[in-house]
Amino acid sequence: MSMNEDRVYYIYKDQFQKLRVDFVKLMDDIKSFLDAALSNGLLTYSHKESIISERDSNDQKRRLHEILGKKLPDESRKFVSALETSNHNKILELLDDPSVYPMKFKLHGRVILINNVKFPVGSNYNERLGSEKDVEGITKLFKAFNFDVQLYSNKTAEEMEGIIEKASQESTAREDCFVMFLMSHGVRGSIIGTDGKELSYSTINDALKKRSPLKDKPKLIYVNTYQFKHEKDNVPKGTDVSSTKENTCRSETQVKVDAECSSAVESNSEKEYIGQYFNVPDLYVTFATVPEGLALPN
Repeated sequence: MSMNEDRVYYIYKDQFQKLRVDFVKLMDDIKSFLDAALSNGLLTYSHKESIISERDSNDQKRRLHEILGKKLPDESRKFVSALETSNHNKILELLDDPSVYPMKFKLHGRVILINNVKFPVGSNYNERLGSEKDVEGITKLFKAFNFDVQLYSNKTAEEMEGIIEKASQESTAREDCFVMFLMSHGVRGSIIGTDGKELSYSTINDALKKRSPLKDKPKLIYVNTYQFKHEKDNVPKGTDVSSTKENTCRSETQVKVDAECSSAVESNSEKEYIGQYFNVPDLYVTFATVPEGLALPN
């Protein structure tokens, strides 16, 4: 493993805390590590004195682990650099846990957020009022997670396809993850553009499949649409969706797990439904509703 100017090993406190026992066991040359950490500014002489004041060598390592934990994730680069300089390769291997996707760049990647609100007058698609609250929450959350959030509002089916194609083509090896939110009206197998036309999920899948920089990296797609079979099945303007037991049940899927609703769709059926359209490796797709269900504001 080697450092470079582009890569930042972003090590989280919780991740490092779980490695405490192994860290103590594998920190076999604490003097060399302290010298490297002092040299690159990771630790101060005050830190060093606090560590070496411990008489037992394992206690010194535990004290070092405690101090380092307080400096993560912000000082991840300096920490990894000190490990490399002092030849603690086994600890570096621990930080590259193969059971999890590595998140090693300070800017983890992009969030492509498409939110369609306005639709043709006279069509069967209402304005999606209130979706700006979802946009606000998503943006705030993913910026806090060090993602670049790119918002696209009110796009036709063709424009959405172009945005997704462009986003996948711009993906580089310097991204940990790719995230996309699709918020609009929809029918089964497709999302609806502001022109009332459909963009199939299979087309989206093909766009993501083409790009090798996304290989072996997590790709997340969140779809917030209705999933009716046909356009005519969408709820027309003015409909009171809470007026029937069936629709009331559907609306509650947004806010709690309702046994009566969820029993109708087993997890295997959901996987089969998603598998009809998406087959890209390392891809997680989730829908706001079950098929034939409503996605309603709370």
